[in-house]
Amino acid sequence: MKRILSLVLLVCVFLSSCSVFDKDYGKSMPQEQYDGVDIAVKIPEIKSADEVMPTYFDISPYDEENYADIYLGKDFKYKATYSGSVLELPASYKKMIKSGWVLPEDSAMNDESKIMAGKSAQLSFKNEYGKYIIAVFYNKSNSSKSLSSCPIVKYIIEDNMIYSTDSIYGQFFINGISNDSAITDVIECLGAPSHFYRIDDNNYYLDYFLTENDKRSKITVYINIPGDCVTRLEFSLY
Repeated sequence: MKRILSLVLLVCVFLSSCSVFDKDYGKSMPQEQYDGVDIAVKIPEIKSADEVMPTYFDISPYDEENYADIYLGKDFKYKATYSGSVLELPASYKKMIKSGWVLPEDSAMNDESKIMAGKSAQLSFKNEYGKYIIAVFYNKSNSSKSLSSCPIVKYIIEDNMIYSTDSIYGQFFINGISNDSAITDVIECLGAPSHFYRIDDNNYYLDYFLTENDKRSKITVYINIPGDCVTRLEFSLY
């Protein structure tokens, strides 16, 4: 009888020990115990892990994809000159010609070329100084239209002449940013970007959005870290 009673007690102790061991099995949240009460440990929100950009601005507002609620603001206006010309957006083919920009002879398109509905086309224009700029035409209508009937909604300065001495692109001044601007100059003129992206170890680009309701990039500045300079610049107004 004593042997049976001892066996029953042993089984009870074994079962009770198993229930304690299995209590937290399968829980995804780590647990800490205070005075016998299980308390879930709060996992901190993941923020940007970039190690380069903190040199230039506070990255704590950015999420894991390097986006933050930082905007140029609805009252933002472009102040842009390039190779002696004032650049406005939106613009037109007619306005480009009037300002002294023409399509090179080897251009694959001309003013009568068609742009399909909802599509865009990039064209290089050349001025009297032999400098180029890329203009992006956009057809927002529901039918094909000629290039000359579509507005220019974006300009691209593809290769900073300071960064590349043999560049076919000229001098620019876009809202305080110029060919010889350092990275800190960009931040001083435009502030921290709405988004930044690491292209490789040496190169990034900074996107600037207009408002929370318009998160299409209005200005994109490409920067080279070792050279501390701007390598390419795009600005748009859709």
